[in-house]
Formats: sequence, structure tokens, C-alpha cells
Amino acid sequence: MTRRDCLAQEAVRPTTNAGLWLDKFIKDQDTGGRSRRELVQEVAGISQPDCYRAWFDGWKQCLEEYGAECREAEVTGRMVIGLGEDSVLETSFALHHTLGVPYIPGTALKGLASSFARQQLGNDWVPGAASGAHAIMFGDTDSAGHVAFFDAMPLPNRSRLLSDVITVHHEEYYQKGSAPPADWDSPNPIPFLSANGKYLIALVGPREWVTAAFDILVCSLSIAGVGAKTSSGYGRLSLEKQLLVSPKEQEVDSLIREVEALSQSEVAGSIHAFYERWQKLEVDPQQKRCIAEAIVEKVREAGRENKTKDKAWYKELLSALT
Repeated sequence: MTRRDCLAQEAVRPTTNAGLWLDKFIKDQDTGGRSRRELVQEVAGISQPDCYRAWFDGWKQCLEEYGAECREAEVTGRMVIGLGEDSVLETSFALHHTLGVPYIPGTALKGLASSFARQQLGNDWVPGAASGAHAIMFGDTDSAGHVAFFDAMPLPNRSRLLSDVITVHHEEYYQKGSAPPADWDSPNPIPFLSANGKYLIALVGPREWVTAAFDILVCSLSIAGVGAKTSSGYGRLSLEKQLLVSPKEQEVDSLIREVEALSQSEVAGSIHAFYERWQKLEVDPQQKRCIAEAIVEKVREAGRENKTKDKAWYKELLSALT
């Protein structure tokens, strides 16, 4: 399908949505492929919308409030997602429906991690194994997995769409198989979009399972790659090993480490001060629960629960654990 006559003179603008332009604004389906190449080049030249930074900041804040852990991943070469989806071209590309920016669907990340774990991590990660690790992390037909994989969105001004090409040298052989490939076959260049840049990967779930999922993604993104044409080196990403945590998360982790570092002899004189810090801390209920759990565990470890159990502040901590 080509664009309507009333849109024939439309041109790319700073506010153009790349996904909309790719799907709706091919000029004509000429046999030489000129319009297809032009369309891919036009889309590759479209930048992130001006509103994207504000949207990204709000989206990241929502992830942090939801309790997601985030890391940045950088494409080491080029990446192509959604190459085989329906398109006005012979090839497609995954562009965010509203914002028109390249992104990695959470389903693609989950599928990659699941496949890599099943194939590379031994018998404990085979679906149906006694350990149940695969079903716990990724889910099965009976229950959802413990880890949720969000779409990976590009960092503001840190990714670009790129014009790329696949050259099929023996089209008749690959499509029909009626004649063997020969040196005199005419090559058929097929234009397509790829992308580079940095993306924010976000996971949510129990901390130990989220950490394990990130460890799997570190390996699978660098070794196997995500998306199409991975056998040609596309889709490789370098994932940061250090979790990007919010200041609130850092404050919570620091407080828990301080509690855990107390010696048994220090508990009697210091533990109530940690309760007071816990009481004043404005974080989500799950984080409050983690700190309360650390304080209670330290009291028990020091053998002081019998002396403390009737105190109002200790009862408040215990109620936070229920």
C-alpha cells in the first residue's frame, strides 16, 4: 500500500513519528526498490521527539516506585528487532507505537533469557526439572514467573536508527530451489532498519531471582544476542554489572548493611537508634519490611529477644513483618 494522494507532498518534520512514517508514508512500490530505500533512509534520519526525555524520566521514576531494578545495556554493533513483522516493506522494525523510538520488547528479553538458561545452564534449568528454577523465574502453563521483564527503552539522545541492507545474491534458489546458485545471478539489495545506542533494562521480583535473571541476561545478550540476524553479529549488548539504584534504594541498602555490621555487644546500646531511623524513613512498604527484618534478626542473633519482645518499638517492627 502506498500513501494517499492528499499526503503525497508530506515531508519528514522534527515532530514526525518514525513508526508512523515507516508504516504509512512509502511513496510507491516501484520494482527498482528506490522508494523502499528512500523510506528507510528517511526513517533513519528521524530523531527522538523533544518530549522523550520528560517521558523517559517519568517512566523511570514509575519503575523505581514499583520496585524495579534497572541497568543500562549498550549495543556493541547494531541491533534489529521485529525484522519479520508485517510491514509495507519486506522487512520491519520494532518502534514504540506512541513515541516512535526503537526499543526492546520485554517479551524478547524474557524469551532470550529463558532460551539461554534452558540450553546453557545445565539440567537444573531444564523445564520440569526437580529444582523448578526455570518455572520459578519464567513461569509455565500453571503459574506466572517470579520475575517481570519490562520493555527496554532507549536512554535520551543515546540511540539512533540506522539505514541497513540485506543483499540476497541467489533469490531464485532461496525462494524456489528450482535452479542451483550461480555467479551470474543478480543480487537483490533489501533495505531495512537497525539501531544502536543504550537502553534501560528493568526487572522486578524477589531480589535473588532478579539478580539471577540479570546474570543470565549479561551472558545471553553478549553471547547469543537479541532480535534478528544474530548469526551475523547483530543484537549483541553489553549489560552493566552494577545495578543502577535510586538514592532511596541506596539509603535502604546502606542502613541494612549498618545493622548487619553490628557486633553482638553493640546491639543493646545501638539497636533502638536504628529503629528510630527506620521509623522516619519514607520508602515503600517492601523496603521498610526488609529493614525491619534486618533489625529483628540482629536482636535475635544477639540473644536479646526475650528482653526486647515486650517493648512497643519491637512490637511495631514485628507487625511490619506480617
